[in-house]
Amino acid sequence: MELIKFNYKDTALLDEGEVAEAASSLSGYIGHLNEVTKAGGYDSREASLNLPFDEDTLAKVKTLASAKKIDKLKYIVVVGIGGSNLGAMAVYEALFGTLHTVLDGEAPKMLFLDTNNPKLLLDIKNTLSGVEDKEELLINVISKSGGTTETIVNFEALYAYLKENIKGIEDRVVVTTDIGSKLYHKAEEVGFDILEVPKNVGGRFSVFSAVGLFPLALAGVNVEALVLGARKERDACLSEDLEKNPALASAVLIHLHHKHGISIQNSFFFHSQLETVGKWYRQLVGESLGKQHNKQGNEVRVGITPITSVGSTDLHSMAQLFLGGPKDKFTTFISAKTVEDKVLVPNKLVFDGLVDDISGKSFSDVMGAIYEGVKKAYEHNKIPYAEAVLPDLHETSLGQFLQFKMIEMMFLGELLNVNAFDQPNVEDYKKETKKLLSV
Repeated sequence: MELIKFNYKDTALLDEGEVAEAASSLSGYIGHLNEVTKAGGYDSREASLNLPFDEDTLAKVKTLASAKKIDKLKYIVVVGIGGSNLGAMAVYEALFGTLHTVLDGEAPKMLFLDTNNPKLLLDIKNTLSGVEDKEELLINVISKSGGTTETIVNFEALYAYLKENIKGIEDRVVVTTDIGSKLYHKAEEVGFDILEVPKNVGGRFSVFSAVGLFPLALAGVNVEALVLGARKERDACLSEDLEKNPALASAVLIHLHHKHGISIQNSFFFHSQLETVGKWYRQLVGESLGKQHNKQGNEVRVGITPITSVGSTDLHSMAQLFLGGPKDKFTTFISAKTVEDKVLVPNKLVFDGLVDDISGKSFSDVMGAIYEGVKKAYEHNKIPYAEAVLPDLHETSLGQFLQFKMIEMMFLGELLNVNAFDQPNVEDYKKETKKLLSV
């Protein structure tokens, strides 16, 4: 199986000795991660490493998806927020495109109800207004804690509407949550189907659990290929060999640039269908590394600011800043080696002579020239970058990329001396929200 290629040697603009030294400092932690994988199970904070190898969970997901995915299924509504929906949304849009939900003749569609926006809820209600048979619809409520305000509010409003209009809709609700959570017990009481999330797997690391695999399996994604990619990438990313370990190399580069005052990480995707992968990664970076305290409890206020760019769209909105503005960003370009492309520029042009040398070229040819041009512009302006090249844009490669980035985050937490697996300050707004709602 071809793996992701990670290139940086002549473009990261760092001393090779400094890179090697930082990588060697993670030797002990890499040993720890290998011990976690050997032990298996979910006792460690790095337990998400074992998700792709969890055959029991995969079997449960496939069995329930098979039972629920009837030929009539038209809509899958994922009710969740943050780590409870971003992973599934990222893979779904990467594989099916951002317009899949509005295309005719392709089912089922995934709809994501992820914030308490009345317009969004009304739009989803209107989309589902023609559904009369319960088997045309499935609702997947996802909350790891079981008490996420936005998720519960959205579900209650949607379910009340559906219960009035669709007989037996309670048979088409699946709840995904921590075993033993309040939501888990309530779902048991009501009689909803339940899928469990391991307690030591945080939402942003949960894409290879039932959180991501179940709705994706319903949508027709080859989840076996997805986890296969993650398995192969995990093996590569637990090596101490910097040349073979993209997660190690990437984490070291991001850390060293941060150490030198570059605290903005720009993930620049050259396939627009990967934009939500960037949003998934944004949460991964923000929650994992933005910490008030270090592991010793000292206040440090450390963090790396993630931004997502899409080529070539953002070259016409942000390139001036990236190339001419402050050199405060480290960029990772993400592209695929092989992309299916049957779209050609016509040989006979309406606007002949406006753009030279495009007649008969494929869209991939054009985008490839733009991509190479951007890299040369970065080099000319001495702006540091690395590039991750996926074999293609299918399930196996996406599984590789997601796993690569989650292990990268574990390394970065270690390098920055913070706990990459908690998010204590997120609770601040949740507590205040519940206080205000109680008034």
